[in-house]
Amino acid sequence: MPNDSLTMRVTDYIFKFIKDNELSTGESLPSELRTSTELNISRGIVREAFRSLQVAGIIEKENGRSPKVGVLNGEFLTHLMVHAISTKQISVQQVLELRTSVEMLAAELAARKRTRADVQRLREAAAGLRQNVNKLDMFVQHDLDFHDVINRASGNPLIEVICTAMHETMQESMRIGIQKRRGSAEMMRVVKSHEMIVDAIEGQNSGLAGLLMKKHFADAKAALAKVQGK
Repeated sequence: MPNDSLTMRVTDYIFKFIKDNELSTGESLPSELRTSTELNISRGIVREAFRSLQVAGIIEKENGRSPKVGVLNGEFLTHLMVHAISTKQISVQQVLELRTSVEMLAAELAARKRTRADVQRLREAAAGLRQNVNKLDMFVQHDLDFHDVINRASGNPLIEVICTAMHETMQESMRIGIQKRRGSAEMMRVVKSHEMIVDAIEGQNSGLAGLLMKKHFADAKAALAKVQGK
């Protein structure tokens, strides 16, 4: 049997074990030796399968210890998105279209569920934008922080995972798009759009928060179109 088929058997076994035993994050999984014995597959193949599962975030494994169920994270999805962009299987425009829909929902949910601490962090990120309109890298970092706070405040971990992966693919286009903004007045309009989103979230106006986020991304699409000469 080909190695890839054997690796898939190991992967299927681990997924089934987690499901059948209703395991949660941090709980123990069968060791490489136990898996190898039960499936009658070499330790080398099992080790390869476990390594792939670890990269994907399905399991966590430390040397000399049995693996555990992994915590949800976007690392694998981030690599996948970067690969898709770099090989031109998807475009930055398509990523931005998806971000629009997902982050509109995130803003609406955040407006309903936000805490005082969330609002404070959003205010700090927006203030960072205002203070760094002429410092590109700092501006981009505060912009990323701003959206990360909203995504976490949404209370939906899937939104956070997906958006984090998309942010990684967007950083360079964000820098270029910001560079295409014409003058300080236009940059300050970008800052103001963030501040208005914070106001809506703080006021728990979910409908307005979603609409303002939609407009924010419409402006970002226009900036990207300038970059691409469209």
